Formats: sequence, structure tokens, C-alpha cells
Amino acid sequence: MQKNITLVEKVFNYKNEEIATMQTVLTGDGSTPIITVYGSGLSNIIGYNDDGTAIIDNTTKKLIEEAKPKFMAKAIKEQKKLCVENGVDPDLVNMIGLEKKVNNE
Repeated sequence: MQKNITLVEKVFNYKNEEIATMQTVLTGDGSTPIITVYGSGLSNIIGYNDDGTAIIDNTTKKLIEEAKPKFMAKAIKEQKKLCVENGVDPDLVNMIGLEKKVNNE
């Protein structure tokens, strides 16, 4: 049996309206968490780039960018705890892709 942890955190604007949801799934395998950000409704999307990515207003973008490092710090902390539970070196979490190397030298 494998234990996974899903962390979810909402991002709110200055009016306390939800503007985005950040999410990551932790597996305790030593990997660096990957954060996915989902928009909450179309109100903050002001257009789309040629590659299909959304263009969001600068205020919303700034709030999300400010929230992401705090969420990542929480995710790293929880991933390290789960690594210890699974007998995996928690220091692997800080370096992207290190969990895939056999001789971490």
C-alpha cells in the first residue's frame, strides 16, 4: 500500500474572493513537488495567448505568484515527512530529478 497526500490551498484577492486553487500530490518518493494552479471562474481571464495559455490580469497574477512559494514550502515540508515515513532520504526533495539517480553523488 502506498500513502499519498494531496495538498490544496485557495488563493483569494483583496475582496476575499477565491481567484485560484493550488494543488500538489505528494508520494514520499523523494521527488520535488509539482504545483498545479487552477483558475476559479473566467472573471480573471482577460484573453488567451497563441499557444492557448490564459492571460490573466496583473493583480491576479501577482497574488498567485506571491502565494506559490509559500505553498511550495509547505509542500516540501510535508513531502520530507512522508519520505521519512517511507524510508527515503528527505534531502532528495530539494533537488529536481535527484530521486531518479541511483548514486546521488
